[in-house]
Amino acid sequence: MNSILVIADLSESKQVAIQRACELAKSTHNSLHIVYFCYQSLRLIDDDPQKIQQTIIDAVKQDAKTSLKTIIPEGVNYSFDVVWEKRIYNWINNYAEEHSPTMVVKTAHRSETFLYTSTDWQLLRECPAPVFIVSDNKWRKSPNVLAAIDLETKRKSKQALNHQILKAAKVFSQTNEAELFVCYTVVFSKVLRDLGIHFKDELELKAAKTLKTQIETLAVEYDIPVANFYVKAGEPEKVIPSIAAQQKAGLVVIGTVGRKGLQAKVLGNTAEKILSLLKSDVLALKPE
Repeated sequence: MNSILVIADLSESKQVAIQRACELAKSTHNSLHIVYFCYQSLRLIDDDPQKIQQTIIDAVKQDAKTSLKTIIPEGVNYSFDVVWEKRIYNWINNYAEEHSPTMVVKTAHRSETFLYTSTDWQLLRECPAPVFIVSDNKWRKSPNVLAAIDLETKRKSKQALNHQILKAAKVFSQTNEAELFVCYTVVFSKVLRDLGIHFKDELELKAAKTLKTQIETLAVEYDIPVANFYVKAGEPEKVIPSIAAQQKAGLVVIGTVGRKGLQAKVLGNTAEKILSLLKSDVLALKPE
């Protein structure tokens, strides 16, 4: 049986990620492997550090065992573990590389300074498995799904990623009896706009005309009404959250090819910028 890796949050009493993962497990027939991370610096402790570490782990295990009995519904198979780890994204990435989980489910933590990279960003950049970032702050409880794709890319890897995104979005929409919407953001230059060369409405009309046949083909292939395809000019990190809010999307499916190091800090990653503005769940996929 396939397994979903769930990252429990010790600081969150609601355990949104676990609850959402249970819904996914029931609809996809996956089991859950739930991991509780704990870590404390024991450098200044006079007593045996290993003994104290084990005492903390045992206490977390007991609390988790009791809690999960009340959270996990009947019919959902699960296992759990407590891991002593400071840099949890390294552990998650290594686990995903070794065990190939169906996806990694984690509650959103969306604050970042220039010099600090949160676990969410690290997973988007590096995790080999699909990453499902769960939000507890949705516009409203809605099953609608939005797929964000690149209709004008010439790269075969990105074209294949478009189909990964649409397939995943279609599965979620069918499972939840939801409506599926698709959006593409046309590249728009503010500089050229200020010079009177680029205008959003003209770009959108031109792109819609150019992409008409491609959109109609995808509409037939994935059984999506042509009217549910949006072609908007602007910045993806603003356009996608705007359309998601407009259509009350409970889930947005995006592709991500993460930059690393200083380049990621200076240029930023579109997926990460989108995540900072969205109030919905996000499923991030990398090229296979």
